[in-house]
Amino acid sequence: MNPVREGSGWEHLLEIARIEGLSSAFTWNPAVGCSNVDCEVRRRGKCWAMMMAKRFGFDFEPHLIPERLDEPRMLKKPAVITPVSMGDLFGLKESDIKAILDVINDCKRHVFAILTKLPDVGIKFSPYPKNVWFGVTVNSQNDVWRLDILQKISARRKYCVFEPLYSPIHYPLSWLDLVVIGPQNYPLVQPQKSWVESVIENAKGTRIFYKSKLKVDEGGDECGK
Repeated sequence: MNPVREGSGWEHLLEIARIEGLSSAFTWNPAVGCSNVDCEVRRRGKCWAMMMAKRFGFDFEPHLIPERLDEPRMLKKPAVITPVSMGDLFGLKESDIKAILDVINDCKRHVFAILTKLPDVGIKFSPYPKNVWFGVTVNSQNDVWRLDILQKISARRKYCVFEPLYSPIHYPLSWLDLVVIGPQNYPLVQPQKSWVESVIENAKGTRIFYKSKLKVDEGGDECGK
């Protein structure tokens, strides 16, 4: 597992840790890879996980790495952990998903922040244990169907990550426990200010976390191309 630091791509996990009264967060990759061809970020060729896999010669087809399954069990101090940060948990075959969820269920001292673009698969494993935050990524208005499904999933906490943000969002968000907003990375491209404002307006009363690289005053017309 890799520790999360301020300013990293997973810094919102530290915000979840603060909410939970914990002091540390980790990414955990008992599996890697994603086959979600409907992902807008992937279609644009901006998927950082895919780019990293290509750079280091990793196989990006979804697959389990069994020797990593026990890593959360070996971490004694309670922490926030996100599973499959280099892919999508729900892009795996069912037996592999269950193997990872078994670890999550066993490690009740930790908080697991699941993040997916495939909640239509994730709902099949609902309800989730009390130590799970269930989140979806929304990049544009075309993705708000994921929020429709998230509302139906049984989990103690729910959140949404609008990163990269590619359009204004028109969807009520006040029922979420956390909203995260960030720019496109690799290369860094800022969202338009009006897009960010649309999320903020719909998230009134909800805790909002802004990624450290988000600079909404800088324009961001490129993000709409």
